[in-house]
Amino acid sequence: MISLLAQSPTIANEAPLIWGIILVGAAMILLFLELFVPSGGILSLCSGVAVLASIVAFFTYSTQAGFIVLGLYIVFGPLVIWGGFRWWATSSFGRKMILGAADDPIDRTPDEAYAASQAAMHERAQHLDTLIGRSATSETRLFPIGSIRIDGTRYEALAESGMIDAGVEVVVIDAYDNQLKVRPA
Repeated sequence: MISLLAQSPTIANEAPLIWGIILVGAAMILLFLELFVPSGGILSLCSGVAVLASIVAFFTYSTQAGFIVLGLYIVFGPLVIWGGFRWWATSSFGRKMILGAADDPIDRTPDEAYAASQAAMHERAQHLDTLIGRSATSETRLFPIGSIRIDGTRYEALAESGMIDAGVEVVVIDAYDNQLKVRPA
């Protein structure tokens, strides 16, 4: 009787191995989909569960297979994730999803990005400085912050003191922190 039980088919013994391979494939597919489908991390979570389930399946098949796969996950898992996100960030689809302008080069160093940001802020400040002394009309109530319109362009403005109603003629008296400071004309 024991000899009959010991002669179980090999397919049944290899079922955990097959499930482990299927789960590894499922984890890779889910991780790939996470790069393109905005799921809020649900696909990554499912991918992680599939990885854990595959480790359990490989350990169920044999301890040696379990440790081999665990070692492979430890070594290659972070590399695959890093490489996938690096590839995704440089793809045209990934650049559209990342915050920032579509024409910004992705290969900027932090120093170059900082310099470009400072140059844009300086250019904006110079433009706002040219508006000092100009007349404008308040578009919204400035309580104390609101919108004004100068020559058809809308700007954010800060009332010098108190509140200014909408439609009132104002004069720009100062420009700082990307805002115009105004008082009633």
